[in-house]
Amino acid sequence: MTDSTSWRVLVGSFHNTRSQSLAYYASFPQANVPLRGVVFFLHGIGEYARRFTHLFDVLGADGFGVIAYDMIGHGRSDDDYPGQRAHAERFQHMVDDTNAFLTFAKETIYPKMLGNAPHPPLIFMAISYGTLVGLHTVLSERHHFAGIMLAAPAVSVEWTCFLKFQYHTMRPLGELAPHSRITPGVNYKCLSRNPEFVADFLADPLVIKLRVTSQMAVETPKAMNRLRADTRPITATSSFCQIPIIFLHGSEDKVTSVPLSEEFFHSIASRDKTYEKLQGLYHCIFNEPEKEQVMNKVVSWLNARFPLTEDKFLTLEDLRTE
Repeated sequence: MTDSTSWRVLVGSFHNTRSQSLAYYASFPQANVPLRGVVFFLHGIGEYARRFTHLFDVLGADGFGVIAYDMIGHGRSDDDYPGQRAHAERFQHMVDDTNAFLTFAKETIYPKMLGNAPHPPLIFMAISYGTLVGLHTVLSERHHFAGIMLAAPAVSVEWTCFLKFQYHTMRPLGELAPHSRITPGVNYKCLSRNPEFVADFLADPLVIKLRVTSQMAVETPKAMNRLRADTRPITATSSFCQIPIIFLHGSEDKVTSVPLSEEFFHSIASRDKTYEKLQGLYHCIFNEPEKEQVMNKVVSWLNARFPLTEDKFLTLEDLRTE
């Protein structure tokens, strides 16, 4: 185990293909700590990368570097449309930005943190809406992933009569007034049973507490439908199904659907797949009273698949850059 004060941290920004500035955060153990892999983390709607540094510290203490960025319209990143937070003009913009960040990380962050050492395994990890963006990113096959970890996955919605009515109402509104905010947001009491976390969430000026834009309310179900229509997750010979995958979902999650995440999990044809239903937990599983146990499950899953070997120790020659 290493002390969190010993992390090597990089913060800064990069530009996406639309010339917008997006903030990033990276933390790696010290060079004398063997590196098991690099975890790429993607946050959910309203939050931003640095709200998960307590999780990053746990990963770092076990030998994993972490790279993360604030999605468009979140945290310290620019807006996709001026003045519109927690909004993307197109869902694909978030996927494109994620691929752009991973390219940037390999070209800019890796040399600073790894020097000349070979790139370690890259593991995708996300929570809530980040899982939807991330799964589309994995399926774009622009980057190779050695593992997938999905917390409170947002893979589909339960189409109640009200939601069907709302969606069909939002479709024309998304064209006429794409930035209108009519769709209700999350009930914050459903995020966590930890009142201190909820209070901190609501007090954080960088957390976005607005209603969802009509454009996002239209784009999101479309992205979910495309995910469910993709045959690669259900095809055993696909590259997707060669990647170990774990779902972690609180049994009392009222934000993302537990039954639909279970259904999607069971449809996946991967041999190495794990579903952890966390009894009694709400949506924000990394901020529940049982967060230590949850993070221990994550670390145990990772360590079983990414063991330490001698070639994962960096040498002075590795760290020497041109």
